[in-house]
Amino acid sequence: MLFSSIAKRQIPVTLRSFSSTAASSSGGGGAGFFARVGSFISGAGLTAIATEVYIFKEVREGNLEMLKKQRDLEKRLAALETKK
Repeated sequence: MLFSSIAKRQIPVTLRSFSSTAASSSGGGGAGFFARVGSFISGAGLTAIATEVYIFKEVREGNLEMLKKQRDLEKRLAALETKK
């Protein structure tokens, strides 16, 4: 099988996939766990706020449209009642 032969190949840990130079194995390479969690929480919070604002805007515009339609229906009903 093609995939079993690919899975058995050993790739050296010190080489990066898209680089021709060896990666340094010293500590401090990249963001720590709490930095990643903090970034995730910040992103999730901003997304929640933006979504809430968008939904609030859509609900408000929908309510205004429904009120306008209700006023139009009341005018038509009043016009029909005055005809009788």
